[in-house]
Amino acid sequence: MASFFGCEFIFDGVQSRNYDLRIMNFSSGDTSGDAGSTSEIVQRQIYRRPTPFYYGRSTNKNLEFDLTIGSGDAISADQRGLIHRWLLGRMTYLPLRIVQSDMSVINYNVIFTSAQNEYIGNVQRGITLHAMCDSPWGYSDTKVITKTYSGSAIVNENFTIMNQSDSPDYLYPTTVTFTTSGIGNSFSISNLSLQSSLDVYSMTFDPLSAGETMSVNCDRQMFVSTTGLKRMPSFNKWFFRLIPGLNSINILGGITSLIISYKFPKKVGG
Repeated sequence: MASFFGCEFIFDGVQSRNYDLRIMNFSSGDTSGDAGSTSEIVQRQIYRRPTPFYYGRSTNKNLEFDLTIGSGDAISADQRGLIHRWLLGRMTYLPLRIVQSDMSVINYNVIFTSAQNEYIGNVQRGITLHAMCDSPWGYSDTKVITKTYSGSAIVNENFTIMNQSDSPDYLYPTTVTFTTSGIGNSFSISNLSLQSSLDVYSMTFDPLSAGETMSVNCDRQMFVSTTGLKRMPSFNKWFFRLIPGLNSINILGGITSLIISYKFPKKVGG
């Protein structure tokens, strides 16, 4: 059972109040919920060696939780059908936000996989939904860094990004988009905080055309150019990423604009 104390929720941009629904709890006494980010130890046991070789841990269990919603009035069969189509008849993960003061910027990407009707005195008052998330985490709102330049000179700028993710792994931005100027024909973005741990710590495109816009999804490891050209021969095959904590970033190239967007995985549970 989810331990939310917020009364309302928003699913796929639609508020629960549109269906006269609120978050409810039909159980009594204390409740508990999955805290999320369950870890699995990766190790190997060797014959006649009492201590296994430890290779690390993997956070690979998607967050799941139950959410009970209901109405002060009886839920009719027609209304139940509308609710089911809104919440259960979906084919992909969609954002769920709990309207709760300490979770105001957290979204879950969920699919509701099942539902159980809740009755009081033979009258339906609620529905208990089972939510399956797309990862072990909730996510913050999208963070966006936007920079613009005159295009009259090569840009060589240093700045920092604070990665407040609760995940111990790399954070890959969903968008790194830049537009080239008429000065120079290459662009690179480097994470100098990886300089001591990796041989390659820069994402580089060389050569590029003047006025070309490249959109790179580092998370899905794909990119597209407004020229329609296949830019794989220009790419050094390393996607930009952030480590937990403070990251020192350098950008170098003839560009007029740069946009970086990302979301922080947050260990909020359910």
